Amino acid sequence: MTDNSNMSIWKSFPKTDETYTKVASEGGRKLTSVTPVYMVKLATEALGPIGQGWGYSIIEERFDNTKPILLIEGDKSKGVAPVYMMDNGQIVWEKTHTVVMEMWHGTKENTFIQYGHTKYSYMTNTGKFYVDHEYGKKSVTDAMTKCLSLIGVCSDIYMGEFDDANYRSVAKLENDLKKADTNDKVYHQKVEELRTYVKEMAVQISMCPTIEAMQKVINVAYGKVHRECPLLSLNPEEERQALDNAYMENEAKIKGA
Repeated sequence: MTDNSNMSIWKSFPKTDETYTKVASEGGRKLTSVTPVYMVKLATEALGPIGQGWGYSIIEERFDNTKPILLIEGDKSKGVAPVYMMDNGQIVWEKTHTVVMEMWHGTKENTFIQYGHTKYSYMTNTGKFYVDHEYGKKSVTDAMTKCLSLIGVCSDIYMGEFDDANYRSVAKLENDLKKADTNDKVYHQKVEELRTYVKEMAVQISMCPTIEAMQKVINVAYGKVHRECPLLSLNPEEERQALDNAYMENEAKIKGA
């Protein structure tokens, strides 16, 4: 049997609560980000207060030149040179702020590092020169969330699991049950929602014109039933009975026709 003790810390963190996530588009891709303070809360719950169960220090900080700030593009074919922003005879460069963070957990000997970055000074898309005065906070936050992800905090976000709607559905159910003030009330509500879903899908199955169409619908419904029943302490074989009955009845009709 494989020893999973190496994954004990990783597995101590729950599925990410969608309430603390945000989806944004970047470069034509949809990216899910998570609230940094929520990650700190999860780390505190699993490891202990910051400074006791885990913590970090900044071991390096610097500004890096990225590219010269171009005011006017040149045209080699016409012999026109590009014009750059100048300051006392020197080209002004866009800069990125970088911190190197060392994080520890359990004891201060268990350390690892990550980098955090923030665009510090740059030319915006509207042609304005911008300096971000909150660069320090942003770089530290970037490095900290990267470090926390390495020990399993919100790992489902960073591993892409949260891109799966089925995974998010299960995560939402788990977190709803966990957060409920009146757990019994929420539990019964979730059970009723699942059983209503099964009834609706059974109706859809009964209306399918072909066996192939029925198979597609019932497979989707089976997936939800078998994902959620363990969380609700239900028997999936019993909860899917209405689906099975609708399938067999419609199958007989289709074959008879």
